[in-house]
Amino acid sequence: MTDSCEARWKPTQNQIDDLILPAYTEMAKKSVDYIAKFQCPPGYVADMLRDIADALESSHPESESDCSCC
Repeated sequence: MTDSCEARWKPTQNQIDDLILPAYTEMAKKSVDYIAKFQCPPGYVADMLRDIADALESSHPESESDCSCC
């Protein structure tokens, strides 16, 4: 997605309340669980999350030119 597309997309308040915040909470809980399970520093799981974010962005190149979501 281009910067202009990303800058224009805004979640609705319902999306924030019903989908996004619960997803953040679940991901945070899972991340803490992984830290305990792996017995690793939090930075290791943070790096995993960054790698996942990078993979998501690079695996959807078609979204680079598509502003249909906006």
